[in-house]
Formats: sequence, structure tokens, C-alpha cells
Amino acid sequence: MMFTVLCSDRAWLTSEEAFSIYASCMYQPTFDGFVAQMEEYLGDPSVKIFVCDIKGEKAGMLVLKEACTSGATDMDQEAEILGIAVKESQRKKGLGKDMVYQVMEAESLKKITAQTDDDAIGFYRSSGFEAERFVIEYPDGSAVRYNCVLYNESSNFATED
Repeated sequence: MMFTVLCSDRAWLTSEEAFSIYASCMYQPTFDGFVAQMEEYLGDPSVKIFVCDIKGEKAGMLVLKEACTSGATDMDQEAEILGIAVKESQRKKGLGKDMVYQVMEAESLKKITAQTDDDAIGFYRSSGFEAERFVIEYPDGSAVRYNCVLYNESSNFATED
């Protein structure tokens, strides 16, 4: 059975084990860079870090930034995925999609957004996100990016064990 739970364990979130899971969704990952990023997330009250647990083993992480304004009702809540990663040995089994859906339900989110690149757009599309392609121009060339959106219209997401 797989559960996605909120994690505030600073020691684990800044550990080599957490880095080994999360590094795949970082640009040019280093352990020091990862720890600095986690410390920043842990210091931001609008950021929540979720961990996928399978039979007591951590298999994935999802970092979410809430975009809810004060006074909004639960179903007005929106959030952005800042990062999502699954342990290499657990990929291609639907865990990432299940994490997204479990977090969306647990947090009563109406909409989740994410920005990604060509490497991860397949994951977002296969998880039900709508995607809009755009190009960013840099001095040394251009980069293709995607704005992804998933709406909670039924609020009855099915997840697989």
C-alpha cells in the first residue's frame, strides 16, 4: 500500500537518502545545493513537502507551494508543484501520478500547476495535466518549457495501490 504524507522531518529532508530521490528533478544537482533548497522550502510557510511511503520505505517526494489567498474556501485552493521525483527503482509504476492525486485530495485543491521541460512533459500529460508549450530566449539559445495545469473537477481521483 502506498501513502503520500506531509513530511517535516528536517533531518530526513536534508539527508543523502532524500537527495538520492529528489536529485532527478533538480537542475545540476549537488548535495549542498539540495540541502540549501530544502532549508529554503522548510523556511517558507506556503511550501509543503510530501513523501510517498510504501511499506515503510520512502519512494518519492513532492514539493508543493500553496497559492491560496486568505479568506478563500477550501475548494478555491490552488498550488504549484515545485518538484516531484520518484526513487529510480520505483519509476514507471504510477507513483508520481498517485502522489499528485493523493495530495490534491488531501489538500482540497481545485487546481495544481507545474512548469516543466521536454524531459518531464510526458509524465504530466499522462497524469492528466493540460500543457501549454512556450519558448524562453536566453543569450546562449532558447529553451522549450511547458505550463501544466490539472483541475480537480470530480474530486474523486482514483489511485492504484
